Amino acid sequence: MPQTLLSSKITMPDHSPTLIERTQLFDLFDQHIHVKLTILRSPAGYGKTSTLSSWLKYKKEATAWVSLDAADNDPIRYWTYVLHAIARASQSQIDQILAPLLNSQDPATLEFFIYSLLEEMNTMEQPIAIVLDDYHVIENPVIHQLMTQFVEYLPCHGHIYVSTRSVPSLPVAKWRVKQWTHEIHSGHLRFTLQEVKRFFSSKHLATLNHQQLQTILDKTEGWAAGLLLTSLANEHEIDAFEETAQPFISEFLWQEIIHKLPSETQEFLLRTSLLHELDPAICDQLTKQKNSLEQLENLEAKGLFTIRLRSKQPIFRYHHLLAEALQMELTRQFSKQEIHNLVLETSQFIYNQGDYISAIELALEHGQYDQAAPWITDHLVQLYLSGQTATFIRWLHQLRRAQYTVSYEMLIIGFLTSISTMAVETASSLMQELEVRQLTEQWMEQEEHAAMTYIYESAKALAIVASGGDLQLVEEIMRKQLAKGPMPSRWDLVPIPYNIFEYKLLRTSIGSKGKLQTLEQGTVISELFRETSLQTANVTAFTYGVSAESLYERNLLTFTHKELEMALKLGHQLQDPGLLIPMYLLKAKIYIQQNQMGSALAMLTQLLEDVTEKHWRTSIHIMQAYCHIMAGDSQQADLILQSTKTTQPFWLLVHARLLLLKEMPNEALTSLIQVKMKAQQEEQISTIIEASILEAICQYCLGQQELALETLHEAFELAAPFYYVRTFLDEKDLEPLLEIYFEQLAQRWETLPTVYFNYLKEGTSFNARAPEMLTQREKDIYDLLVDGKTNREIAKLLHLSEGTVRVYLSTIYSKLGVNSRAKAIALKIQ
Repeated sequence: MPQTLLSSKITMPDHSPTLIERTQLFDLFDQHIHVKLTILRSPAGYGKTSTLSSWLKYKKEATAWVSLDAADNDPIRYWTYVLHAIARASQSQIDQILAPLLNSQDPATLEFFIYSLLEEMNTMEQPIAIVLDDYHVIENPVIHQLMTQFVEYLPCHGHIYVSTRSVPSLPVAKWRVKQWTHEIHSGHLRFTLQEVKRFFSSKHLATLNHQQLQTILDKTEGWAAGLLLTSLANEHEIDAFEETAQPFISEFLWQEIIHKLPSETQEFLLRTSLLHELDPAICDQLTKQKNSLEQLENLEAKGLFTIRLRSKQPIFRYHHLLAEALQMELTRQFSKQEIHNLVLETSQFIYNQGDYISAIELALEHGQYDQAAPWITDHLVQLYLSGQTATFIRWLHQLRRAQYTVSYEMLIIGFLTSISTMAVETASSLMQELEVRQLTEQWMEQEEHAAMTYIYESAKALAIVASGGDLQLVEEIMRKQLAKGPMPSRWDLVPIPYNIFEYKLLRTSIGSKGKLQTLEQGTVISELFRETSLQTANVTAFTYGVSAESLYERNLLTFTHKELEMALKLGHQLQDPGLLIPMYLLKAKIYIQQNQMGSALAMLTQLLEDVTEKHWRTSIHIMQAYCHIMAGDSQQADLILQSTKTTQPFWLLVHARLLLLKEMPNEALTSLIQVKMKAQQEEQISTIIEASILEAICQYCLGQQELALETLHEAFELAAPFYYVRTFLDEKDLEPLLEIYFEQLAQRWETLPTVYFNYLKEGTSFNARAPEMLTQREKDIYDLLVDGKTNREIAKLLHLSEGTVRVYLSTIYSKLGVNSRAKAIALKIQ
């Protein structure tokens, strides 16, 4: 979460005392109050903001207002402000409940946040309006995608208002067809003749006759800013304005209005023109005066495009038209060096106030990269911890486009960030620059960059794991790292959020999204973490968790218990629910398979007493429902699932099992197909397999045996390379279909390794091809076993630990279809 939140950004702007109520627009709003989204789209100066604020104050409805700016092109920052605005408007603790989810730019985590936000809003009883003012500044496609989900699933008591100068990058055409949106454009916002008359009366310019008012209306075409400018001009200057086209408004605003103000006021306007928000205290420092509050209040009173954002501890801002006019005049009156100095001074004042993001934005906007780059570096850890990495990546792109020489640290953290968000193109570009600079500058050999070199190499290893790549390369990188020894840096205490919300680690990047590695590869990597200086690293705890889930999936339950207990121990030490919750859910599953349903439910109930985060509590409740389904108690399961309803795959998969228990396979099938399609898009292997198995069960229940067999075969084709086993064995309803499948296996399907099914059928007779299916390392161990070597001797000869040898032997026994050392040796002799 961002460390500094500007309350003025989530405060509805105050009214001008002379603002007229536009009742015809109010009627228009009222007629379409039932839609999800109202869009006000027009060029600058048509009164979008004042129209919205006056309507919502007239309506007296709870309003979550967010004034957007370019710095909000970061999903974490954007939704943090939206979340806090909703919390303030609803007087709820929704921001505290959902804050833990706003810590990662991972697309799945952000999507989960949106659904969690919608679920929390569903519990609110009062109507709420959400205003996103100046949405045209948002260009981040991730924000548009999340906004689409937010709008489409918005509760009926919510209404979103968007003000924008351009067509928003949202599926508005689709929403029109669904009658979800109402659009107000410049034609609606234009003043009528009666409104023009009332407007000038409020400005005490009632001497204008009907013809003059009609002329002004014709020339301005009802443009609110044009009317305001006309009211500010003297009567003899109205003709001058009538000849001024809208594109030249900045020039007219300066020459005909601001230029007539006292020189002290002009100087004040120019020197404060770079500020997005006008805090009188900062303005005093910039202008070296002590009357900034008085100046701003006078400008507001005169209607000079100055908007009060907050009354208590007053904060103001200039209307975009005035700000643009002032900045244009700034370039005319000030030299480049003077502007350069003013930007330096202004950004430094903002920075000193603690708003480092706005300070960096201003420096970058004016190309002052030597000012911005050190600030970015100084706050890089803070940005990373707050989750605002999209902001950092945007700044990094801007510096690189300007051909500014970026520090190695910024490039490396950009590379690491891109990997974690699966931004492959950006990661590749950053890695290429780092490698090119290594060739020309040899930076990786320089002692001063040793720590960042260590992080860079670790990031490359993480990228391989996340993509399910060759772990041998990971091993090589890690061995080099260990040979160099640890390199202390300020990043040592910055934890990587390996799991923000997933109910099992095999759905995360560190779990390779379910692409289980071979036991040989996985064991070697695990040993490097556990038996070297890396054993205290945060990632080591997660290797135990991933290993526990992988071993369970391969039905190696004895070894699963050991890994699971160590993962739980480290999870408690780290106090990391991202590791603890998946491990307790796995432990509950083991209890269930051992027919210890009471133990599973008791453990989950106890766990709920210690967990506060709502999304983790939801996962625990869903597992409780799973327990009840396994026990045949559909009523209790139904009660739990209805109270925790969500669109996440865990809930949907458990709910599908409930529907099967209630003999509703058609309904279950509809849900499962959606889960499977989404999992395929995200390449979530374990979820695809699980959904396919349940899909096959549904089809079998519906009498579609052939289709069910084909679906089951598809699941096996995906599962076989990774040796998924328990996902099949845990579904008792699959057993009749499995029996039919095995009977037809040899005749219909020859693409799968026969030995794989020895994992699925206990007591399967040894297949002659089984020894051929052993890996080379497994064959070496098998040969030494037959030679009479003990586990310790095998470990010493092959440079392995005894624990690793035991894991290999368990795998060998499974592939051979035996359950003891003696039987394995006897089989070889035969």
